[in-house]
Formats: sequence, structure tokens, C-alpha cells
Amino acid sequence: MKNRIWLMVYTALLAFLSVFIFFKIQERDLIIQLNNHNLSQDAYQIKFRDKLTIAAFENKLSNSSKLTNLQVHFQVRNKKITYFWGKGDYAVPPILKGSFFSTKDLKSDLPVAVVGKDWQKKLYKPKDQSYLHYEGHYYPVLGVMGDKFSSSLDQQIFMIPSLQQREKMLVSHFRVIVDGKRNLKAKTLTTILGNVQVKRLHTKQIFISQKTWIASHGIELFGLVLVMISFILAAVFWRFFAAHRYRQARFLQKGLSVFIFEEWENFALLAGLGLIFGSWFGLVLFKSNSYLGLLIYELFGFLLSNIYLIFSLKKSLTKEDHS
Repeated sequence: MKNRIWLMVYTALLAFLSVFIFFKIQERDLIIQLNNHNLSQDAYQIKFRDKLTIAAFENKLSNSSKLTNLQVHFQVRNKKITYFWGKGDYAVPPILKGSFFSTKDLKSDLPVAVVGKDWQKKLYKPKDQSYLHYEGHYYPVLGVMGDKFSSSLDQQIFMIPSLQQREKMLVSHFRVIVDGKRNLKAKTLTTILGNVQVKRLHTKQIFISQKTWIASHGIELFGLVLVMISFILAAVFWRFFAAHRYRQARFLQKGLSVFIFEEWENFALLAGLGLIFGSWFGLVLFKSNSYLGLLIYELFGFLLSNIYLIFSLKKSLTKEDHS
């Protein structure tokens, strides 16, 4: 058994690499989301055919029992400012300092702002409160958005206008995006909002919610393919060494079926232990939001290598018996 420990070390390394690659995918997904104003890939863009104020639009959403957890971005064209409204529980961008908008802020008569981290040094701070000087006005700043990664969110300004301002601002002057915490349906939005055009902000494909997802994760996907091939190579190496051990087993008059079972048993045990130790060490170092994809991937690699080993051993050793 001692001379086979290489398999446990080998699979532990593959498991560690798998965790690292999935972490990099998660990291890149976060950057993509932050570049998209922290909106999900299931967000909708709303185009209005009727004249409607922001306040009237918000009232329609607020009064609907079918829409519970969502956020609305009123994006100013060609500017880095977004007027924000939310209802219930919605995705909040990472905050470096202060806080994001509260329910109280959404109903306040005083306009308030949350800014990206690139604005932090430009804020006016006479005492304890920071202010954003924007287009001749000073706005209280509640928090600073951002992460350790650089993204376009760093340059953005999120603002809640006063109620008086919202009653004058027309939705047709903005790019209006609606995003739910759970998947929204276009039909539901159309029914509630009436005479509007609803379309996905991003084209959705089967298994892929973003058109450029594969291109954005090309390096990580290539790495996962290499790791999967390496899982198969573990079985190839084991089969090679097993052929030499079988010659000794034949001398001891051990049957082919018994030998294959013992080889598979040892392979599965060592590879399984390697996967457990490697994955555990990787997850200690790299925090993950979801383990399902990683678990399915590693389990598939483990099963594939085991199946290959059993069939390849049976084929090659049967052929050797008849030679």
C-alpha cells in the first residue's frame, strides 16, 4: 500500500486545484456582476409607451402583491449616476464603509447617495457626515461601495431622489432596469405595469445566462478540462502499474475478478481520501458561496476515473491472459 500513496497525493492536488478554479470562477462572476451595477443576469429592461413619473411607477410596484423582493435602477444615459428604488429583500452591493439604503431612506424626503470607492477621496466631510458635491448640490453619503477587485461599480453613484423630485422625473428619461432576488417573469411585469415593453437585459441561452459567459471564463474552463483529464490519467497510471502486479498475482494463482476488485478497491479508497483532504484544504483557503457545482464536478471526475479503471483493467488483463 505504501508505494501507492502517490495516488492520494496526486488526487489531493487535483481536488485542491478544482477548488481554486471554482473560486476563480466565483470571483470573476462577482466582477461581472459589479461591472453590471450589481444586477443579476436575469434583470429586465423596461420601455414605457405612456407618460409616467418615477413616483407613479414606484407606486405600481409597491402596491403589487405579486412583486415582493426587487430593485429598480433608473440609469442616467451617458452618466455614472443611477437613481435607486427597492422593495423587500434585494441584492446589496459590497459596502466598504457605511451602509446601503434602508427602507427609511427609500421613503425619505431628503435625497441621499451611496458612492463607488473611486469617489471616496472626492467627498466633502466637514464633520462626521460625508457629502457628495454633484451638479451644484451637496448630497449626504450613506456608504461607499466596492470590493478588493476593481470594477465599474467603483465609479458609480447610486442616489435616492426626494419624493418631490420623483414626482417630477419621467421614467422615459432613464434606462429603467428591474431585478428580482428570485427570477422575475416578463409576463408578471407586463401585467402589473400595463403598456410597457419588457425584455431581458441579457440574452439567455440554455444552461448559460450570459452570452459571453464562456468567453469570460475561458481560462478557468480550460483549467477544469485539464483537471478532468488528469483524473483519467490517474487511472491510466494505476492500470499500468497494475499490469505488473497482475503477473505476480497469476503466479500466486489469484483469479482475474478478485485481482480487479482489489485493485479497484485500493484505487477508490486512496483517490477518495485524496479528494477529501485536497478539497478540505482548498475550502479552508478559498471561501466559496456555493459547493454544489464543485461537488458534482469532483464526484464526476472520481466516478469517471473509477469506471475507466475497471473496464480498462478487465480489457487489458483479459487480453494478457489469452496471450
